[in-house]
Amino acid sequence: MSTDTALCSMTQPNTLKKTVTISAILTGSLVIVSLISLLEGTTSVGFSDLLSSIFHKIDSNQGSTIIFSYRLPRILLACVVGAGLACSGVVFQGVLRNPLADPYIIGIAAGGALGAVVSISLFKWNGLFSTSIASFVGSLVAVGLVYGLTVLRKNSSYINTVILAGIIVGSMMNSMMLLIMSVTSSHELQRVLFWMMGDFSLADYEKILFSGTVVLIGFLVIYLNANRLNVLSLGEESASNLGIDVQRYRFLLIIVAALMTGSVVSVAGPIGFVGLVAPHSMRLLFGSDHRVLLPTAFLSGALFLVIADTIARLVAYPVELPVGVITALSGAPFFLYLLLKNRN
Repeated sequence: MSTDTALCSMTQPNTLKKTVTISAILTGSLVIVSLISLLEGTTSVGFSDLLSSIFHKIDSNQGSTIIFSYRLPRILLACVVGAGLACSGVVFQGVLRNPLADPYIIGIAAGGALGAVVSISLFKWNGLFSTSIASFVGSLVAVGLVYGLTVLRKNSSYINTVILAGIIVGSMMNSMMLLIMSVTSSHELQRVLFWMMGDFSLADYEKILFSGTVVLIGFLVIYLNANRLNVLSLGEESASNLGIDVQRYRFLLIIVAALMTGSVVSVAGPIGFVGLVAPHSMRLLFGSDHRVLLPTAFLSGALFLVIADTIARLVAYPVELPVGVITALSGAPFFLYLLLKNRN
C-alpha cells in the first residue's frame, strides 16, 4: 500500500467541519476570557474606557496604559506560550507513543531553561535571539538524551522508560541550573528564580512577535504532517508497513517541537503541565485524530494559560503568583489521573 493511499484511507469526511466548528467555539471562548482578563485586575478598567482607548487613540490616561502596556502583552504572550507548549505536547505524545509525554515532565522544558540560564548567567547574553537559540539547543539536547535512553532500554516498558528517562534528564538539567545559580549574583538570582517558575510580568511585543512567529510556523509544519503523525502514533513497525519514512518524519517533528518549546521557554520560563492538560482534555472530548487534535489543543492551550495567568494575577493580591504555580496545582492531579489510567 502506498503512503498516500494509507493516509487517505484514514480520512473522515466530516473532519474539516468538525475541526472548524470546535476551533470556532474555542476561539470565541478565548476572546471572551481574554477580554475579562484585559479588564479585570488590581485596577479595574471599564469596557467604555477600553473602547475609548481603541477608537479615539487615547494613550495618556491610566486605563490605556494598563491595557496596552501591561495586560495586553501578558495575554498575547500567554496565548503564544500556551499554544506552543500544547502543540509540542501533542507531538511528543504521538511520536514517543506515550500519553504522559509533556515538554515539562520528560525534561524538554528543563533543557530549554538550562540553555537560557547558561546564556543569561554565564555568558551575559541577554538578547532575545541569543537566549532563544541557547534555549532551543538545550531543549534539543534534552530530547536527544531522553530518546537515547529510551532506545537503550527498548526491551522495557516503553511508557515507563520515557517517564524515567525524562525524570533523569530533568533532574540532571535542574541540578546543573542550581549549580549555575549558586555562583550567580543576588540581583540576577532573584530574576532567574521567578522566571524559572513561569513569568509573564516582563512580556513585551518584541517577545510576542518572536515567539509567536516560531510557534505559528512550527504549528503549520506539524499540522501539514498531521496524517503522518496519526500513522507514527500507531508504532514504528505499522508506520513503516504503511510506507512512512519513520526516521525522517520523527526527526522533523521532534526538531520542530523542540524549537517551539525552546522559543517559549526562553521568553516565559519552564511552565509545566500545559502540554499535558490541553492535549488530553481535547483528546478525551474529540478523539485522537491529529487533524482535529492539533488545532484544538493549540487553542485550548492558549485558553488554559490565559486563565491561569489571570488567576495568578488576582488570587493573592497584592502579591502576584508565578503562573507556573497555578498550572502545577491544576496539572499535577491531571497527571496522576493519567498515570493511574495508563498503569497497565
